[in-house]
Amino acid sequence: MTEAMLSAHANARVVVVEDNQPSAELVQALLARSGLPGVEAVADPQQFLERLPHLAPHLVLLDLHMPGLDGYAVLERLRRKAGPADLPVLVLTADTTRDATRRALELGANDFLTKPLDATELVLRVRNLLEARDLHAALLRRNRWLSAAGELSAELLSGECPAPLRRVCELARAAGEAEFAMLVDPGTRTGALPWAGERTETAAQAIATACADDRLRTDVPAAFDGGLGADVGPLVAVPLQGRDRLLGAVVLARPVGAEPFARAELELASGFAAQAGVAVELAEARAEQARMLVLSDRHRIARDLHDQVIQRLFATGLRLQHVADRLGAGPLADQITDHVTSLDETINEIRSTIFGLRQPNYGGPERLPNRMAELVEEITEILEAPPALTLAGALDGVDEDLADDVVLAGREALTNVARHARAHAVSVTLATTDDGWLRLEVSDDGVGIGVSERRSGLINLYERARRHGGTCRVSPAPGGGTQLEWRARLEPQSSSSGTIVNGR
Repeated sequence: MTEAMLSAHANARVVVVEDNQPSAELVQALLARSGLPGVEAVADPQQFLERLPHLAPHLVLLDLHMPGLDGYAVLERLRRKAGPADLPVLVLTADTTRDATRRALELGANDFLTKPLDATELVLRVRNLLEARDLHAALLRRNRWLSAAGELSAELLSGECPAPLRRVCELARAAGEAEFAMLVDPGTRTGALPWAGERTETAAQAIATACADDRLRTDVPAAFDGGLGADVGPLVAVPLQGRDRLLGAVVLARPVGAEPFARAELELASGFAAQAGVAVELAEARAEQARMLVLSDRHRIARDLHDQVIQRLFATGLRLQHVADRLGAGPLADQITDHVTSLDETINEIRSTIFGLRQPNYGGPERLPNRMAELVEEITEILEAPPALTLAGALDGVDEDLADDVVLAGREALTNVARHARAHAVSVTLATTDDGWLRLEVSDDGVGIGVSERRSGLINLYERARRHGGTCRVSPAPGGGTQLEWRARLEPQSSSSGTIVNGR
């Protein structure tokens, strides 16, 4: 009657703490016959407590009367580590006195079974305790996932989360009790995508390869008990689906040899990802709305500068030039002409500022080569000729934070050229090097760098390079003009090595 009654719990880890070897072997045999193989027996209570983290039992069958450390002391120490719902204890004892029952219950025993054992009663009590533990664990899992979904929605909708996708990974990892969580996009890239936890590069590459081979899908929920790579244990992948597009898949991985994800966990993770996809899209929409408001204000300011300030300065310059022409040659006319030249330079600087105000903030998944090409195209408006752009190396994989800084460095360098160089030709080179550097070079054939400009104009460039363990150097260009070289480490390094030479 009891055969295979425990087959649904075949993977449960059950430990018998019993100093009587024949009694322990009987329990093992009865449970194995009912579908629960691999029950471990430990005769020494002290050894059991020492091995407890390694054994990680789901259920303990405990004898009360043992030499040395008795069952009461073992039960007391177990309850310091786990409650009755997390680690149920079934007491096996021949002591049926009321005092023994009361004391064991006070210490946290879940159930009793008197010796000599009844086979059917043993199996039923073990089954009931394992089922109760499973229900408790399922309730805790559901609460973790619901709490994670609520926390994510609150953070994203409040606008206080600067990196929504990374936050999705962090909360999913905690809720799923995973070693790491990472986002895989439909193109199977992993290097620049958000992740959280302890992830090795070999594990990330194994997951990316599985996506490329369609062993791991990004559009349907899937669970794997292992086999994707040497450093990859059990994992689940659930699609992060927006309203109109697939944002990617959230992959949760546990260490090699860890307990596989249950089917219920896959369903909970899928529900979390469905809510997260909607919340991320709403957060992106709100952020885009905020960016548009800022951009609208910047355009208004730029328009006011152009239509009012520049026009007034231009009119003042014309009047001063007319006065100088009427005065003819002489010191006063020369002085007025110098002031007119200063006004022209001021007008050019304001125009450069207007150009910067009219450019939107770059963001999102746009690749670095495209961003640099668009920057060069846009900066042509304030230069005499289009800059020559050269791109080389693995620029697509540059970290987003570094990509933002190199684009801003390029903008500042080119704006400096427009303001000061009076150049007819400008060249821009952006490349990665074999020894792990990202190198930006901006050269012009202008008037060269002046002594008074040596430091003030390049402080921001220096600071951006220093953040990435890099350097900023300005020197005369071969054949005349100026050459700026801005370098940064492709991998995060100490920021103490940044230097600047002859900076504007």
